Amino acid sequence: MTKLIGVYREAGATGLAWRLFSYFYKNFIRTLLPRRNLIFYAGIPVDHRRAGDQLLPQLYNPPDIDDAPDYEQALVTALKAHVKPGDRVTVVGVGSGVTCVIAALAATNTGCVNCFEGDFNGVSSLKRVARLNGVSDRINVHYAVVGEAIGVYGNAVATTIVHPTELPRCDVLELDCEGAEVGILRNMTAQPRIVAVETHGFLGAPTSVVREILESRGYSVYDSGWAEPRFQKVCIENDIRVLIGTLCT
Repeated sequence: MTKLIGVYREAGATGLAWRLFSYFYKNFIRTLLPRRNLIFYAGIPVDHRRAGDQLLPQLYNPPDIDDAPDYEQALVTALKAHVKPGDRVTVVGVGSGVTCVIAALAATNTGCVNCFEGDFNGVSSLKRVARLNGVSDRINVHYAVVGEAIGVYGNAVATTIVHPTELPRCDVLELDCEGAEVGILRNMTAQPRIVAVETHGFLGAPTSVVREILESRGYSVYDSGWAEPRFQKVCIENDIRVLIGTLCT
């Protein structure tokens, strides 16, 4: 979801000079500046503000320098409600790494989280956020695409492809993989207790189809609404919702 917003913002930027300066600030200059206070997404520290951010905030994107209390609110709420100590959690599409950390904290040191991400920057972000929150030992990071690389963002897309049947058995599965959700749900052999899916209708994974597949696999489905309240307009235009499937027993 956040990556999609970043794409929209970059598309709205004007001027080659602005884009070049923005790129060099974010990727080279910014890392050399002194650290300031932490940035929090959904209550999870994700990075430090830097000395130049307040002077040039428009150049720092993504992630933003503002805290985001409702970041991935629907997925975060689902993980906090359903992940139990000792659970094995699989996350496909890590975003900034926040939901992986939420899952790791809920699973405690008796559980584990397997994360799959096809964007190299996403892998780096997850590792940073995991270190900040002291849960690196509970998270296994796989730089790989699961199923089809339909909407993988970034210039360094993984060449390793994991077939949905190769996903590890787990208690909770989170899918936020930009259009690959339908193929994964149709082909995976794992049957988690809980499946949390962010749908992406504009990428060929509409909410109605995701619901139908989950129900056909024996899940009772709850619609928790638009993926992120602060970006509701984008979610409405692109059919981005979060469905929670609970395995019927």
